[in-house]
Amino acid sequence: MPVLTQQERDALTVEHFIFHVVHHGGAEPLLFESTPIGDFERFFVGRIIDTLSGNRFVFTDGSETHAALRAAQDDPTQFVETSKALARRFHRNDGRFQRGILIVTALRTGERRFHSLIKYDHERMVAFDVVDAGAALRDVVNGLTESRKALQKSALIELAEGGGQLVVVDRSKPTGITDFFRDFLQVERLHGEGEMTATLAKALVRTVQEHADALPVGITARVRPRLVEIAQERPDFEPDVFFADFFGAHGSEAVRAGFDANLARLGLDGESFTFEPTALPAVGQRRFRTREGVSIVVPEQASDTVAFEEQEDGSTVVRIRTGHVTER
Repeated sequence: MPVLTQQERDALTVEHFIFHVVHHGGAEPLLFESTPIGDFERFFVGRIIDTLSGNRFVFTDGSETHAALRAAQDDPTQFVETSKALARRFHRNDGRFQRGILIVTALRTGERRFHSLIKYDHERMVAFDVVDAGAALRDVVNGLTESRKALQKSALIELAEGGGQLVVVDRSKPTGITDFFRDFLQVERLHGEGEMTATLAKALVRTVQEHADALPVGITARVRPRLVEIAQERPDFEPDVFFADFFGAHGSEAVRAGFDANLARLGLDGESFTFEPTALPAVGQRRFRTREGVSIVVPEQASDTVAFEEQEDGSTVVRIRTGHVTER
């Protein structure tokens, strides 16, 4: 996926910029030859950088969007015509979409080159048959300043040999991508939902292990069961919501930083998705270790014979109900 260091973000500049009016009720989009970005470059670069928090995708074979962007990158004189072709494909008039604009941008930072596609919903600006591009751009900036939710769909793309990778934000479907935007981009998820579900479980276990001293036994002794319960109650994983559900009042800044770092280490940072039930960890045999070095192994069939009880002094009493004890 496009990953930019802070230095690369600071150096990100716009090489080409244009927008076209779409979903305005007419048969064809309203196309421009030029929409100078003027003094708003850093503003739009900031909105483009926001897309880096999105979900990862790759182009499917034969993607028309990939082919169009590749042509524009290989021959920058084709940028405007490419943007028009993209706007025509994006434009639909079946009543489901709000009026707005499709913003197409080519960017560079160092030797790396990117493309950005943004759909911005803006009812007022496209209420006329003729739009002044300069005035419209000021109106867009004002609208996005008032509410970033007006930025409905965005994709940041870095082309590569044989394809390219994207990060996508689709506010209509935060855990993935709508059929419309997927079909326009012609992309598929980089990681499947089963893979992401299993990866989240690994990140969660690591986080709890790293911060065990700061967490209550109700969390440290029930990582996998707690994950399964939350997934059954709330099938969609969104990092902020899940973190609050899992850690509750114990989700300190240090724990959150550790959780985010583990997600990033495993390539899951920024991702939202729907849990795959079959990929959730089975309870199975569970292993515990006390601070004093005592190991406890609990087979799944004996899980109801072990209880962890927190005491007022912060210690934990482990109770095991058994018919017989044998030293090994």
